[in-house]
Amino acid sequence: MKYKSKEYAKALVWLILKEKSPVQEKKLTDNFLKLLEKNGDNIKIKEILNLTETLFFKQTGRKKIILETARKMSSKQKDLFSHLVKKGDIVQEKINEDLIAGVKIIINNEKQIDFSMQKKLQNIF
Repeated sequence: MKYKSKEYAKALVWLILKEKSPVQEKKLTDNFLKLLEKNGDNIKIKEILNLTETLFFKQTGRKKIILETARKMSSKQKDLFSHLVKKGDIVQEKINEDLIAGVKIIINNEKQIDFSMQKKLQNIF
């Protein structure tokens, strides 16, 4: 391991945010992957990508919002959450039948708001 994962992540965020042509983007990406392999750090790629995502959202002010529900949401239900979402934000829907009912909102993998029936039942018992 030549560099720490956070250093790779910072470099990757810089590459992502830098203005470049598609050809330059491909070349920079290939070079980054070759550097990881050369340094023997390609086994840490998942950790590097997770750190990159976190740093990217912090630097750009964007959010990754995960709406976790027990069943697929209707368009009316999705509209209820539209005030949380700004242009450039990423919204993922995730079905988790263990929630029973309600919704769990996770923002940037850091903040969590849990309005699920599962959470209410856990609080009772």
